[in-house]
Amino acid sequence: MNRNHLRTTTAALGLVLSAGLVTGCSGGGTETGAKAPGGTETATATATESASAAPKEPVFQGKPVPGLAAKPAWSLPAGEAGNCASEASEESTADRDVCTVGDAVVVTGYSGEADKRMYTARLLDAKSGQERKKFELPDPDIEGSTSTPTNAVVQVGEWTDGSPALLVRRRVDTPADGLKKASTKTELTMYAPSGEELGSSSFDDDTHMSTPLRNGHLVDTSGSGVTFLPIGGGEPLESEISTVELKDAVGPGLGYFTQQDISFQPYAEWLTAKDVRTGAKAWNTKTLAPPAALAGKITPDKATSARLMPFQGDKALLEWSLYGDSEAVMTLVDLKSGRRLAEGPAVDITVTLDDDGVAIAPDGKSAVTQYGGGAVAWNTETGKELWRQADDEVSIRPNALPGNGVLYAYLDGTGAALGAADKKLLASGIEDMPEFTADGHAVIRTSEGLFVFATQPV
Repeated sequence: MNRNHLRTTTAALGLVLSAGLVTGCSGGGTETGAKAPGGTETATATATESASAAPKEPVFQGKPVPGLAAKPAWSLPAGEAGNCASEASEESTADRDVCTVGDAVVVTGYSGEADKRMYTARLLDAKSGQERKKFELPDPDIEGSTSTPTNAVVQVGEWTDGSPALLVRRRVDTPADGLKKASTKTELTMYAPSGEELGSSSFDDDTHMSTPLRNGHLVDTSGSGVTFLPIGGGEPLESEISTVELKDAVGPGLGYFTQQDISFQPYAEWLTAKDVRTGAKAWNTKTLAPPAALAGKITPDKATSARLMPFQGDKALLEWSLYGDSEAVMTLVDLKSGRRLAEGPAVDITVTLDDDGVAIAPDGKSAVTQYGGGAVAWNTETGKELWRQADDEVSIRPNALPGNGVLYAYLDGTGAALGAADKKLLASGIEDMPEFTADGHAVIRTSEGLFVFATQPV
């Protein structure tokens, strides 16, 4: 059955984006006192001096978060932090809450006067806060604007190799000139977290200002099938995959999708994995050896069912069960061949959840998965179970496992920090959950601003 992954969003912040970056307390010098009549120097405890001595950076008002440094490495006030970016894989751009792209932080907003307001996006170094790249375009919302370009959307996606990248969409309107009639083009450019341009493509009209993007390819579903349009050049790729199958595709590149084949001799639901690009079969569970925990239970009348979920790189999670049974076994497999890499713990799949999810350590050697009645942590190399959610405990939905000994999760929808190895509750009631960069920094957005913390072991 299909289960949607729930992504918690944060509120959009701020309106005006300026170039100033605040990293600490004010370091300005003290003004010299003025001389009074008679040549004596008077103290200058003025209101202006008092104000200049006060800290100018936003103060983090939240409680200390386990696994993060006590003080932020740098921060931006709400006015400068603006919003973040939206997801390139989503057609809607309303949820601009993706603040990280690789080892960089992305912030978007506006600058300038009302009638000449500019739409601005910046890539900032996660460690120092220094600006790597700045994008500035006329505000797409100014009524009657005739500037070129007149629209811009900044989103976070992946390049063709699966690495994180920033997508900048521009609509370019060229007015009529002499014999030339007016025209519109859409320019889409992708950038690495460093700010380096990866590739750029131009399309007629504005048809791709909201087209979803997957691994460096626009996903055009306007025809009978799906057409993948590569950013940066290359021939379009036609695929007969359905939009439903594509939604659940996993893996790097365009990935693999699955199809089910129900058999009644014996009762089984075989899973076939196919390459999204070609539709060619990669492997089928009918020819794979089932997990040892299930192998002895298969009969001539009853075989297996399976479900494929994303993991990391060329690896995927494959959940096995006996046909119609409520207990399944988690396994880690090689995506290209289906070869099992590790047999993991048993999970209860009687409960249909809308908040299934997985948190994976940076080295991929451990994970916390929730694909059933409760979360379970396990070693993905040995398959050994580390801990599992008890029947009398609240729902644990894994969110992040950044490698500092902490699992950041939602307990019945409330942010919390747990011991990654033992499930010990370290903190609960975390109002603004951190979002992690590839180099181990945590970004927290609050009503006061944006704060970037270094992580530390617990």
